[in-house]
Amino acid sequence: MNAQEKSARIEALRAQIERKPAGAGITARERLALLFDEGSFVEVGAFVRQRPTEFGVSEDPEGVVTGYGAVDGVLVFAFAQDPAVNKGAVSEMHARKIKTVIEMAIKADAPVVSFLDSCGLRLGEGIDALAGYGEILSLCSEIQGVIPHVCVVSGVCAGAMSFLPAFADYTVMLKNAELFLSAPSVVQARFGQKTGDAASAYESGLASLVCDTDADAVAAVKAFFTAFGAEDPTDDVNRLTPAIEDLISLENYDVSDVIAQIADNGICLEFMGGYAKNIVTGLIHLDGTPCGVIANNPAEENGNLNSAACDKAAKFMEFCDSYDIPVITLVDTDGFAPEVGANISESARLLAAYASSDGVKITLITGRAYGAGYLSMGAKHTGADVVLAYPTASIAALPADTGAVFLGDKKIAASDDPIATREELIASYGETLASPLQAARRGYVDDIVDIVTTRQLLISSLNLFLQEGDC
Repeated sequence: MNAQEKSARIEALRAQIERKPAGAGITARERLALLFDEGSFVEVGAFVRQRPTEFGVSEDPEGVVTGYGAVDGVLVFAFAQDPAVNKGAVSEMHARKIKTVIEMAIKADAPVVSFLDSCGLRLGEGIDALAGYGEILSLCSEIQGVIPHVCVVSGVCAGAMSFLPAFADYTVMLKNAELFLSAPSVVQARFGQKTGDAASAYESGLASLVCDTDADAVAAVKAFFTAFGAEDPTDDVNRLTPAIEDLISLENYDVSDVIAQIADNGICLEFMGGYAKNIVTGLIHLDGTPCGVIANNPAEENGNLNSAACDKAAKFMEFCDSYDIPVITLVDTDGFAPEVGANISESARLLAAYASSDGVKITLITGRAYGAGYLSMGAKHTGADVVLAYPTASIAALPADTGAVFLGDKKIAASDDPIATREELIASYGETLASPLQAARRGYVDDIVDIVTTRQLLISSLNLFLQEGDC
């Protein structure tokens, strides 16, 4: 066989790999084509086949496509499982292809994108396939906080492969996708709970976003990379924020509206938006610099903290700390809500995440900051580099109505008009012990700021720590 014949044979094999099986939906390669800049994708391991077993040899390619290319000009590695080949079942060689591309990404210090669409383990290979599973999971665990990993659950993600979205920094699901460790029918039968669908994953925080189409999912992946990286500023650094004053004057306002006033062009990429809505986490830019934001949300459960909110905020703080992303914290909470079966360890984890973080932490107290909730949300005493407060903020060990009554119970009891006396004590408590001025005098608040200049002051505070050599 001469060179031309050998080349023709290779091209024939490649054409076989590129085929789109009749009746199939979007293929793995088509998903990757949506992600990568046109003509930039380089496939790795295109001709890999499974080893012969007692059950025979498959002429089909392995059910995963792996490689690298440019996404908006940035080097990215990716793999996409192909359900058209053995339902995307993971074999030894399937796993080896994934492992190879992740190891390449580690060496190149470049992000990984995974498209998951697999029925699970290739049972015919037994322990060899299971070992491959373990190698994939181990590597994806190891890259947490080292190189960014964005996961797209495109179809079925079953068994141990369902750990990958939990390991990823940001996970997107298609609305008809399934994600489960145990079969949903089994869970429904035994526990009467619906699980495995995209809505469940979104509400539990496993998925940050649910999309209608593959194109929407890829757009979300690109939005993550945009939010994650620095960009040229396109918003006025001196833009004033008068609307915030009106927003925070509303009872149970949505803090997302405040974040939009602060962020460059009003854009925030929210993380775990369906989970623990009483706290908002996401990535914004401030004068082109990527920043994390963690904010109590009075629109949900009055912004009070619970186990789920602490879990969500701590995970996000740990993510930001891993990648040296500055964190802006907006505080407006009475503290911890009474909670049946409250997990104290999860609550403590949030405070520990702030205290142990080496990254830049700027806290803005926009409203209430009481007790353990105040300490857990980036107080000066628990690790914040800069703490600012609005004139309307209230900072104390207890809310004014509780603290005033606790301290003045005897005076109220002895009063001829206990209701009026109680109101006077509450007002006095708010003006003295709970005043931001009191905290500023003690050095716990660095400045009491004009609401209109919020964006300017956050950027100038951030820039203190972004000088060359400081960050």
